[in-house]
Amino acid sequence: MDNRYELYCLVDPLFYDSPVIDGAADFVHASRPAPTGWARTEQGELVALRPVEAGLPEQGWKIQVSARPGDAALVMDTVWSYCVRTGLAFTFLRGEHVLHLRNAKHAGRGAGGELATLYPADETRLERALTDLGALLDGRPCPSLPGGLRIGGGPLHVRYGAFAERHCAGPDGRLEPAIADLDGRLVPEWHGPVFATPAWVRLPAFLTPHLEAGRAVALDRLPYSAEAALRLTGGGGVHLARDARTGTRVVIKEARPHAGLDADGADAVTRLEREREALTRLAGLDAVPALLAEHTVGEHRFLVLEHIQGTPLDRLGRQGRGAADHTAWALELCAKVEAAVAAVHARGLVFGDLHPGNVIVRPDGGVALVGYERCVPLEEAGGGAFAVPDGVTGADVDHHAAARLRLALFLPVTELLRIDRFKAAELADLIRESYPVPHAFLDEAVRTITGVRRAKRVPGAHIPAWYSATLPDPERWQRLRRSMTMAILSSATPERDDRLFPGDIAQFATGGLNLAHGAAGVLLALEAAGSGRFPEHERWLLERAMRPPEGARLGFYDGLHGIAHALARLGRQADALDLVQLASRRRWESLGLDLHGGLAGIGLNLAHLADLTGESQLLLRAYDVADLVATRLSGRQPAPSAARTGLMYGSAGPALFLLRMHERTGEPGLLDLAEAALRQDLGRRAAQGDPSPHLATGGAGLAWVLAEYLRWRHDDDLLLAHGALDRAARAPFSFQPGLFTGRAGLLAYLARERGDDPEIETQLRGLGCHAVRYQAHLAFPGERLLRLSMDLATGTAGVLFAVAAALHDEPVTLPFMRSSAAGAQPHLTLLDQRGLGSETPC
Repeated sequence: MDNRYELYCLVDPLFYDSPVIDGAADFVHASRPAPTGWARTEQGELVALRPVEAGLPEQGWKIQVSARPGDAALVMDTVWSYCVRTGLAFTFLRGEHVLHLRNAKHAGRGAGGELATLYPADETRLERALTDLGALLDGRPCPSLPGGLRIGGGPLHVRYGAFAERHCAGPDGRLEPAIADLDGRLVPEWHGPVFATPAWVRLPAFLTPHLEAGRAVALDRLPYSAEAALRLTGGGGVHLARDARTGTRVVIKEARPHAGLDADGADAVTRLEREREALTRLAGLDAVPALLAEHTVGEHRFLVLEHIQGTPLDRLGRQGRGAADHTAWALELCAKVEAAVAAVHARGLVFGDLHPGNVIVRPDGGVALVGYERCVPLEEAGGGAFAVPDGVTGADVDHHAAARLRLALFLPVTELLRIDRFKAAELADLIRESYPVPHAFLDEAVRTITGVRRAKRVPGAHIPAWYSATLPDPERWQRLRRSMTMAILSSATPERDDRLFPGDIAQFATGGLNLAHGAAGVLLALEAAGSGRFPEHERWLLERAMRPPEGARLGFYDGLHGIAHALARLGRQADALDLVQLASRRRWESLGLDLHGGLAGIGLNLAHLADLTGESQLLLRAYDVADLVATRLSGRQPAPSAARTGLMYGSAGPALFLLRMHERTGEPGLLDLAEAALRQDLGRRAAQGDPSPHLATGGAGLAWVLAEYLRWRHDDDLLLAHGALDRAARAPFSFQPGLFTGRAGLLAYLARERGDDPEIETQLRGLGCHAVRYQAHLAFPGERLLRLSMDLATGTAGVLFAVAAALHDEPVTLPFMRSSAAGAQPHLTLLDQRGLGSETPC
């Protein structure tokens, strides 16, 4: 579970939004003009300054400066003055608000409390800067930065990494910041939780004493042997370990001072102390883990807790139980959980964080509660906790969570209630349709969540259009299309530069323009569904796409190629060609092989645009990409091991690309490589035990490409594999509604042949479980269900696209997923000129 989403819920009650929202909270340094002879650029939440005449290497030793929010402005004064005086290039965060969020409890462990980064041109300047700034800043309280080598007791840290913005595919296929090895190959920059250097980099001698000092502050200084890291955050972590003296398995919770800040500014040590006090007060309760020991190593605090045998409730599921058996099990489990919570209340405390992940079900069926960071006295509970509605305080904080748990045990989508608590009544009705649950059990939960008695009509609780299967398809489709289109258009913010339509938090990392999470994907979905064209929004997209920042991504779903594809679909072919030309000037050879952001998507788009525009040079580039993909897949050139599987990130994407190139050329070697890539994905999926049916990362996308392959070549093993994946893609429940990782993707897969598959109606009706109202129109939540999304990958535009695939009177399908070849080989001569046909291994 990606807890970063909670950070993006703090800004807006309905949509995920950027934490960087208030210019008034910026440091004064963020609005200062660049000093004479300096260049100033802005990159989202960062401001960068460098001397115009100073040349910098593309990588090297950099200095990271950390700070607490309260001290950050003073530290920034010192950093600015020193860097400007000495000509040292640097970047810094815009303001204290951003610093707080990057150092928040659920922020990535690598960011921590990093305020600024300095870029010395060589080791001599590195040593001088550490000496000078150390004298100015040493001893100032600050968070230590995971992965950085701390210099003394102050806010300075050192790590080796990239100065210039370069990227390559990481071990899991994702695009990551890159550095070059001794042979000039780009490899991922190290961003692990402990300090490390690339194998070819020598640690300067003046850093050795600091390395030795850092080793003295570590978990291995305690009498426990670590077995696994259960969770790592900016504030510390949770580790599974064994007591070296007794062999007993324990859980160790680590807290770093001034790090892992919550909304009130409390750091991880403060929360660990709160947990220590709670566990001491609750000692002896059967549902509470025992506090075994506490330790301090350097500035780090550790609690050693009893390891509870069992399984977290959120990992149990139905486990093959029938409706009646599951109902009996769930009722009994709820009674045990509520009894455990009541025992906590009897000791004068509120648990404060009741959800399925914090409930451990023991092998004997008993329960335990874990995670006491939010456990506070009854009189202090409430007052703006993330999952608690306004006005809910005291013991009612836990009662409200227990009511959500009652629903979640039957229909685990209760995160939706943070958007619209009145959805609870509809969820209860859906549960009654499938389970013999006593009405009083559900009615009490609905009443607690909504504050409305069950006898009254709950406002806005039902979305009847989704259940009107008796309507003729054209009328049903027109209603659904109109409603979702109006929701999308109503959410538009053309006055903003960072995004046009609210979507997933990824749009703030990859930009608000792309296909997956940006304006291009939304406009593509609207056009494909027959909702029309929107010239004002197209102009918004075009104006920003034609001036991409230096680090803009190039891929199909995450970058410039996808935007070009959308522009061409919208009739702007000349603009699409201009954008592809811009993309061709950037380094693309080191990208991964995947469809989402890598070579497969780029190659498919080049070939498609060549067909659309008649530009033969684009086809030549597509063959260049095919040559590189074929070389990597055949093992003639090392390639990153893409541990991820599926259509978007695994080997199914390259397989699709090679399959489409085979359709153009008839070259059997391309079909052989496509088969090998598909078998690779199937093997990885089996090895990982991944049952996911999703379109982007699971069985549906892989089954789709397998079906396309089997049109060309019969294979009994692959036919069996396809059958198993196809059955998985008919899953009756999906936690999320989205196109890439939810029910809409399953619907798009089932509707690909425009047949009468009865499961299409099941998936259509199932989407109603997630539907909520936005300005009286149908809208859908994004990843984690905590906020609405309008984007293609996770939100309402993707649902519209999938429903169009099922109900629109014209074919609607994802780009490249339907073959456009008719068995001819129109480009074989051109292929021979490139030499690909003769060199591709068979």
